[in-house]
Amino acid sequence: MKTYLFYTSEGYTYDSLHNEANNMQILGHGEGINIDEAFEHFKQNQSYIFKQAFTNVIAIQIVGNSILNLEL
Repeated sequence: MKTYLFYTSEGYTYDSLHNEANNMQILGHGEGINIDEAFEHFKQNQSYIFKQAFTNVIAIQIVGNSILNLEL
C-alpha cells in the first residue's frame, strides 16, 4: 500500500496577527496500490470534500517518516 497526501493551493487563512495569508490547504490522505485507488479512498473517507468548492486537488506520495514539532 502507498499513502498519498492530498492538498490544494486554493483558499487562504489568517496568521496570528489576523493578516490574510495565502497558503496550501491539506485536505486529507488516502491509501491504495496506486494514486487512483488512493484518491478513491480519500474521497470515501473525507466525504466533507464534496461540500467544499475546491477544484484543484494535488497529490504527493508519502515515502518516508514525518518530522514533527518543527519551529520557525
